[in-house]
Order: sequence, then C-alpha cells, then structure tokens
Amino acid sequence: EDTLAMLPLEPGDILVERRNWYLSNLGLPGFWPHAALFIGTAEEMDAYFDTPEVRERMAVEYACDDTFAACMERLFPEDWATLKEVDEEGHPYRVIEAVSEGVVFTSLEHSAHCDYLGVMRPLRTKTEKAIAIIHAFEDLWKPYDFEFDFATDSALVCSEVVHKAWDLTPSEGQAVEFELADVYGRTTLPPNDMVEQFQAELGTDAQQLSFVAFLDGNTGSNSAFWATSLQLQDSWRRPKWDLNQ
Repeated sequence: EDTLAMLPLEPGDILVERRNWYLSNLGLPGFWPHAALFIGTAEEMDAYFDTPEVRERMAVEYACDDTFAACMERLFPEDWATLKEVDEEGHPYRVIEAVSEGVVFTSLEHSAHCDYLGVMRPLRTKTEKAIAIIHAFEDLWKPYDFEFDFATDSALVCSEVVHKAWDLTPSEGQAVEFELADVYGRTTLPPNDMVEQFQAELGTDAQQLSFVAFLDGNTGSNSAFWATSLQLQDSWRRPKWDLNQ
C-alpha cells in the first residue's frame, strides 16, 4: 500500500496488470492480460477537474453548469454515492474495471494487487479525460463478456471498458485510438497489444500515451521494483509463461 501511494496517478490513466498463474490467463494472448481505468476518488476528481474548461464542456455537453463532481452526482446519483463508499478492507474506490462479476468500482489496493503493474497516461486534455470517465460510468454494472467479443456492448471485457471510455466522438474531443485485433475469430483488444502500441507510437507524431510508472516484479523473491519506461515498452515481448517468474 505504501508503494501504491507513491504512484503519481491522474484520472483517466490506463492500468495494465498481470497476476502470474491465474487460470484466466489461459485464454488471453501475451504477457499483459488485464487493463483498468483509474478515475480517482470523488474528491480527487473534483479537485482535478475544477477548471473553467471542464465546467464549460459540462455545460455544453451535458447541460450542467456546475462543478464536475456536482454534475456527476446529477448524472449518476446512485453510482456517485457508491463511489464515495469504501471496499471491504476500508479502501476508497478509485478504479473502474471489468472483472468476472462485471464492470465495477474497485479500490486501487484491490485492482493493483498483482505481480506486475504498468501505468500509461493519455496525452489528452482534462475535458477529454472528464468525458472518458463519464463514458466509463455509463458502462458500470454491465456483465463480463466471457466471449471476449467487441461486437456487442451489452457485456464487456477489461480492455473494452478502457477502449469505450476513450472512444470519444469528434464533438467530444480527441479519442485514444487503439488498434483492435482478431483473436480466435473475434474482434478484441488484448491488453498486451495496448503496451505494444504504446511502444510503437512513442516519440512519433502518432504518440497517444505517455509513461507514468512500471512496478516490475520477481515472484521468486516475492519482491517488486520501480522499472523504467524502456522496460515497460519492451514488456509486451515477455513470454506468456515463464517458470523463472
């Protein structure tokens, strides 16, 4: 928990995670099998999005001439109230992700209880990040898509939550455009491909994400350490299974 507290996270950040030896890894290609969207607590979002630009966008896009928190409470009253609660261990909810139970709020301590954690930040404005978070709220409580298929929106996988959140229309702003893949005949977005795309775009005019942090791990010694941007960039090449891990 002390290590997670050191992460310089902002609303809209994209988390990629790996838990070694999870059976769910069997059906997912590549080293990184899970992705999530960091949103922050209600208080953190209220402070982060307290700008004239966000207020103006909320007024234009959602007819709400107020603070971001007040608008969210008006748009999603029950969900906003739930966000202000804590999980079973007393940790605040700060993440939206799709797990086997569906699209839910989780605490960072719960979501990031993993062997490896990478964080990437969309190079987008605060108003675009605010709309991405609204998109994620619109998908809350949908069931998990065990077919791993992007063809329908009635059920979602983890990377689909991130993809749909950042799929902004031209009137909303600039989207983060992820390249979808065909996996076993289904259109999907493996989280591992998100990291590969991050590496491919880095330093080019097409760059959409920046490096925030990489907590690399060694399960043999039950330890984690801060790694570099280069190490995160190359992490998608790691083998899906490695007995040394």
